[in-house]
Amino acid sequence: MHAIHGALAMPDLPKALEEVNQRRLAHLRVSQQKLTETAKADVAKTEAAEGPDSLAALAARFALANALFDQGRYPEAEAEHLAIFTQHRKKIGPEHPDTLESRHQRGRCLLGMAMAKKAESEYREIATIRAKVLGAEHPDTLASRMNLGTALFSQAKYSEAEKEYRETAEIKYHVLGAEHPDTLASRMGLANALYVQDKYGEAEAEHRTVLAIRERVLGAEHPHTLASRNNLAAVLDVQGKHAESEAEHRAVLAIRERVLGEEHPDTLTTRNNLAAALQNQCKYAEAEAEHHAVLAIRERVIGAEHPDVAQSCFNLALCLTNQEKLREALDFMQRAEAVRDKALGPDHPYSKTAKTARAQIEAELEGGKAKGKEVGE
Repeated sequence: MHAIHGALAMPDLPKALEEVNQRRLAHLRVSQQKLTETAKADVAKTEAAEGPDSLAALAARFALANALFDQGRYPEAEAEHLAIFTQHRKKIGPEHPDTLESRHQRGRCLLGMAMAKKAESEYREIATIRAKVLGAEHPDTLASRMNLGTALFSQAKYSEAEKEYRETAEIKYHVLGAEHPDTLASRMGLANALYVQDKYGEAEAEHRTVLAIRERVLGAEHPHTLASRNNLAAVLDVQGKHAESEAEHRAVLAIRERVLGEEHPDTLTTRNNLAAALQNQCKYAEAEAEHHAVLAIRERVIGAEHPDVAQSCFNLALCLTNQEKLREALDFMQRAEAVRDKALGPDHPYSKTAKTARAQIEAELEGGKAKGKEVGE
């Protein structure tokens, strides 16, 4: 059929929808910043009217702390929640639900700051008190147990973490339902615990089940859906399904950059994982560029002594080693080892792995010298 002259031109619908989506996402990021600014103004207004130690002022500060947390500003949020918890404990008692909630939220900040040992201690106490006050099957009790699992996982106490995730997932399934976000969160935690214990088949099955539900219930671009895709991609990669893993990571990265911004911790996690998938396919130059970029942002945003910085140094060192750039690799591996020893302790599996890798690089360098060749040039 020939085109009809004079007919109205139809818009490029996918492009038009994408432009609308981009505007919405830009508004979302602006809204997050405005929310923080509004929360700060509400704090000042409430403190002036009710007093800085009033319950109304503490409620306003709680909203501010959560806004800071949502932007990935964990140290600022932690300071706010600690101050709120201290005042709540004095005013309404250590076992009041509001006191426990401010303490629970502070624990989330500690996890975000990679202070897992401290978070574990907090969540053990919170979960015990909540079970006594609210009951073992109350959603708040289960939330604290879930975060306890995360704290255990972060310290490589994987079997303990798996136990917490399994038990909370089973309770949530019966109390909240199979598709409740909290049930899915415990199932994803369980999948991650299975993954690090080399139970890849079971981990992949869990991730795929959770992902399917989240896509249907929450939508394709919801942060929880993206977290499931990210973790599924990691499981695929370790099973040698590198191309499929790379495709998943690229898709998640494109969405996270639009929704969260380029410097958000979740975005950087995806870039790190994408670089690993590239590295496992021997695409070393592209992987190295990604690792360098992620490391630079992480150093600027979260500080040089954060475990995530050590992770970037470790992965970059491996990438450089694969390219026989051994001198440069040794520098980054030494940094990874030093940061992990300080942040996680010398007995943490990640610290031991860095120590072993550093020794291997040194041995390769010594071997190269013995053969009379230039290594890593």
